[in-house]
Amino acid sequence: MEDTEQKQKPFSMGYVLRTTVKHMRKSIDISIHKTFERIGEFSDDQVKSEEIFRTLSFLHTMRKVLDDFQVNNSENFKGE
Repeated sequence: MEDTEQKQKPFSMGYVLRTTVKHMRKSIDISIHKTFERIGEFSDDQVKSEEIFRTLSFLHTMRKVLDDFQVNNSENFKGE
C-alpha cells in the first residue's frame, strides 16, 4: 500500500456542513458589524441611511435563514 492510502483523512458530512455554516455565519456577522459602523457616515443622507438599514435587515434575514436551515436539517449536521 502507498503511504497516502494508509493515512487517509476521515470524512464527515456533518463536520463539513458545520464548518461551512460557521464560516458563513462569521462572514454575515462581520458584514453586519461593518455596515452598522457606517450608519453615522450617512446621517445626513436619507437615501443612503435607508440603504444601510435595508442592508442590515437583509443580513439579519440571511443569518436567520442559515440558522433555520441548520435547525431544520440537524440530522445532517451530526457526526465528527
